[in-house]
Amino acid sequence: MRFFSTLLITLFLIIATQSGCRKDPINTDSDAKLSFSNDTIVFDTVFTTVGSATRQFKVYNTSSQAVTISSIQLAGGSASNFHLNIDGVPAVSTGNILLQGGDSMYVFVDVNVDPNNINSALLIEDSISFVTNGNHQSVILNAVGRDAYFYFNEYLNCNEIWNNDKPHVIYGYAIVPSCCNLTINAGTEVYIHHNGVLAVDSCASIKVLGAAGSPVIFQGDRLEAEYDEEPGQWGYIWCSSLSRDNVIDWAVIKNGTIGVLCDSLGGSTNPTLKITNTKILNMSLAGIYGRDSWIEGDNLMITNCAQFCLAIGYGGKCKFRHCTFGDYYSIATRTTPCVLLNNWYKINESLNNYRDLEQADFYNCIIYGNLDTEIALDSNSASTTQFNYLFNHCLIKTNVNVSNTTHFQGCIYNQNPNFHDTENYDLHLDAGSAAIDIGDNTIGLLVPFDLDNISRFVNGLCDAGAYEGI
Repeated sequence: MRFFSTLLITLFLIIATQSGCRKDPINTDSDAKLSFSNDTIVFDTVFTTVGSATRQFKVYNTSSQAVTISSIQLAGGSASNFHLNIDGVPAVSTGNILLQGGDSMYVFVDVNVDPNNINSALLIEDSISFVTNGNHQSVILNAVGRDAYFYFNEYLNCNEIWNNDKPHVIYGYAIVPSCCNLTINAGTEVYIHHNGVLAVDSCASIKVLGAAGSPVIFQGDRLEAEYDEEPGQWGYIWCSSLSRDNVIDWAVIKNGTIGVLCDSLGGSTNPTLKITNTKILNMSLAGIYGRDSWIEGDNLMITNCAQFCLAIGYGGKCKFRHCTFGDYYSIATRTTPCVLLNNWYKINESLNNYRDLEQADFYNCIIYGNLDTEIALDSNSASTTQFNYLFNHCLIKTNVNVSNTTHFQGCIYNQNPNFHDTENYDLHLDAGSAAIDIGDNTIGLLVPFDLDNISRFVNGLCDAGAYEGI
């Protein structure tokens, strides 16, 4: 009896041991993927002194079978501001981790920040890569790197004011709420993360109030030297449909996708946007893009845009005085002209929609570049929709028919403006420029100082463009 009892206990232990050692079959399929509780980890704490913060996320194996994670690695390695603790073990990288079917593991991430280091990035970025059965996945890491005002996918406070005491950084979007204002004062620096947008809601306004010698600057948030002239680093400033009375004065807008995007005016009695004394450069699409909007601009220099310095699409109204549109984009081949005027768009292959181009007036402007023609007059001839435009005392590079004096008055064509240095975006007029002294003085009196804040009449007659030749 004692022997029989001992035998039963032994058999039970053998069965229990075998059951405890049974493992899930390992899934070696290349389609096997991990899941993450978050695919982007954002450290949005703004430090004013040296500090650190910790976040965590979970890695899930949602399969019924085990998987082997062959590699987990912090992309920035030991030089990164971020540090990992993977399932309780500190590491920059690790591998061959078996994760059972339906199981999960924790990854802890901390970051060290010195917000007063002027060489630090505004936003510190890195990533964690995971390799499973040859399948690569990653979790993005973002942290506030400097003492600044940060806006993470949010509506701003009504009637907010941005000053120049420290930078303002937009991650994702920042929206001026409906029927509110955002005022940005002189000398303020606004940095916008990849694809980020500063948007103005309906009935709302943005007031960019720079000053001569103290412009408001909009640019991407990558401060390394190699990004200083890189287009497409952020999205655009968006004056959305039914926004109103937007003002931009003395600003520099650079390295985005579109400098300013303006949508339909919706019957407003005032321009959607008045933009003056502003430089827009290095855009991967357009400097200013209006869609059935109303835009007025004085003393603008827009250059180095991949498609258009100025695109007035789907009709609307615009008026520009003493503006220089000069496109010498060289990063890729540009096939579109510097300035586009258009009064229609295609809904589908068999249907177009038409909008009146009520007014498109250019006074004392320069439109030039490295293509054979730098204006496109894109009116659909099958429509009776209005297509009204006027070029008055302008220097234009074009091969269109300019004989109609309803549209072309006092202009000169295809003569060299002799810009100082187009490769470095300096469109001042050198001696011998064809734009010198060709302006209409009555227009010059309405815009009496140039983009350098110099009198247009220092030599008696005003020149075309944003800069007076000296």
